[in-house]
Amino acid sequence: MHRSLLVLLSALAAALAAALLPSLASGASRFAVETTADTLDRRPGDGRCADSGGRCSLRAAIMEGNASRDGARIALRARRYKLTSAGAGEDGARSGDLDVTGTITIVGRGALIDAARLDRAFDVAPGARLTIGRARIANGAPPAGQSGGAIESEGRVELKGVRVLKNAVQGDGASGGGLLNSRGTLILRDTQVNRNSAPRAGGGVEAVEGTTLLRRASLLLNVTAGGPGNGGGLHLTGRGVVDVRDSLIDRNSATAEGGGLWNSSSGAMSVADTTITSNVASGADADQGGGGIFNDGGRLRIDRGTLARNQATGTAGSGGGLLNNLGTVLIDSTDVNTNSASRAGGGIEANAGSTSVLGAKLTGNATGTAPGNGGGLHLTGAGEVEVSRTTVSGNSASAEGGGLWNSAAGAMRVLDTTVSGNRADGAAADQGGGGLFNDGGRLIVERGTVADNRALGAAGSGGGILNDRGMLAISGTMIRANSATRAGGGVEANLGSTTLDWTTLEANATGAAPGNGGGLHLTGAGTVAVRDGQVARNSAAAEGGGLWNSAAGTMTVARTTFVANLAAGAGADQGGGALFNDGGRLTVEGGTIAENRADGAAGSGGAILNDRGTLTVSGSEIRANAAKRAGGGIETNLGTVALTDVTLAANGAGAAPGNGGGFHTTGAGTVTIAGGSVTANTAANEGGGLWNSATGTMTVTGTAISGNTAPRGADTFNQPPGGTFTIDGVPVPA
Repeated sequence: MHRSLLVLLSALAAALAAALLPSLASGASRFAVETTADTLDRRPGDGRCADSGGRCSLRAAIMEGNASRDGARIALRARRYKLTSAGAGEDGARSGDLDVTGTITIVGRGALIDAARLDRAFDVAPGARLTIGRARIANGAPPAGQSGGAIESEGRVELKGVRVLKNAVQGDGASGGGLLNSRGTLILRDTQVNRNSAPRAGGGVEAVEGTTLLRRASLLLNVTAGGPGNGGGLHLTGRGVVDVRDSLIDRNSATAEGGGLWNSSSGAMSVADTTITSNVASGADADQGGGGIFNDGGRLRIDRGTLARNQATGTAGSGGGLLNNLGTVLIDSTDVNTNSASRAGGGIEANAGSTSVLGAKLTGNATGTAPGNGGGLHLTGAGEVEVSRTTVSGNSASAEGGGLWNSAAGAMRVLDTTVSGNRADGAAADQGGGGLFNDGGRLIVERGTVADNRALGAAGSGGGILNDRGMLAISGTMIRANSATRAGGGVEANLGSTTLDWTTLEANATGAAPGNGGGLHLTGAGTVAVRDGQVARNSAAAEGGGLWNSAAGTMTVARTTFVANLAAGAGADQGGGALFNDGGRLTVEGGTIAENRADGAAGSGGAILNDRGTLTVSGSEIRANAAKRAGGGIETNLGTVALTDVTLAANGAGAAPGNGGGFHTTGAGTVTIAGGSVTANTAANEGGGLWNSATGTMTVTGTAISGNTAPRGADTFNQPPGGTFTIDGVPVPA
């Protein structure tokens, strides 16, 4: 994807070098304009600039230059040169605009060339050349339906230190309020295009194919309004090339798309070291907007620039900073900040196509409420997005994906990127995703940081990331200090497939609605795999301080360390300081679960609470966990539990009532323990090591049980009148 853009830009560089060759022949005539009157040359072609009174006027000098094989160099004074010779439509410079058919260079010296609403100022024919330096061109207004308010060109125009201001075109199809480059070459150097307007497109500049170059140029306060109203600052039609460098695109507006710049479906636009700020696009549809830039299917590259304070204000306007509509966009080392959109993509909206954001900053962008997704970046449809070596921070969405939002058919990769301090305010349980939201597509997050993001809605979920029915793969990433009102302080998975490899979930938290899964929460019949990671210091207001598995879910945890997680639920079936299994299938293989707590009034399962589900634990160490009520290490409320080669050591149950320091069974649960050890656990009341309910079944084989303490049944306790409890085939009495 990137290679093709680089090849394109190399070819563009060669074309630009040719375009920048000197435009004036060495044998050009030199004329000094003596009068501000708009008079005709007496005898074009005689080598003298002289009107009927013998004076050299601007019009006369151009007429004489057109007649000369080598053109003319025309020097003005710092005066106002007003067009007064009526008669638009004539092509010999005798009336209306100043027609250029040869090679003309104008040295302006601060002069004002005032078209006085008579016509446009200049009309440059195919093959002709016009160079203007240090002048102002104002008040151009060609006949209705014609384009190019100040200059219409099919040749080569270069403006140096020129101000093109207050020109306008009118009527159906009219474009280029300031300048029209029609299949020619237009070069703006140190030039300002200011307060021009057009109904169709290109309030400041319209390029129809050809080559258009901006060098240290400014497009300011230009407007398109009407049909359709695209490209407030600049608009490209057709297979053209636009290259913008070291320039300012500021406070332009479009009624539909591209408040600042608009690139065509077959166009190639490159923008470098340029500030694009405070532009507005007001298109009402979801695929309209692009306050700063709109890319309508072409190729767009932005390097080392700034997109700031741009707006897409239409009812469903998208892409406050930029809208990529079915095209290819590469954004490199660019600051995209404080842009806004009504619908989606406060900073960037990608409608299908391919969008790459490399080494950039997406900061402080926001969406409105229609519906309000993807504060930093939003992908619609079957597009591809890559975000690499980028900072995504301080963005906000009124519904989903404060930082980034991926579509149901989309593929998004986020590499070596920091996503921090973003917020999503959606109120529903399947809304949120403070940092990232995946709406059913494929989202890959690698080697990054997702930190301090929030899902703040009434039931907002996934403070860091929300995977809604999609495929989420996270590897080598720190997910830290995120929070959600409902569930999934770090990560919320609603169905779908979620995988965490070599990833840390640290200090994430949930609120109290209900407050489950401080680190990660699974809703519905999804699958979750957590491998070779760490889950530390996360907290949940109710259940599953570290991880929470749903009634229909399948969760596998392998070679992972759980440390100092907290679940604060007050009910006897709440808790699960490290892990909570709400009736689904939870498998834990290898790893360490230590110093986790269930500290609600009757909180249970300091390390793990299995509530009516199937829990399998093998080759793991469960150590120094604590619960207020029961199951300092593990609590099972009904359900089925199998422990193989598990170490239960130094876990403790508090005094409410304080049963089963290592393991506690509530109700008619079925427990199988094979191998491993149960040592140095404590209970404030009964069963320092293992506690089996009156209706439970516990079978223990080949397990070392010793050094546990409790007032009643230091190592084991079988609740009267006695459940089914055997150790190596020997019944444990009630």
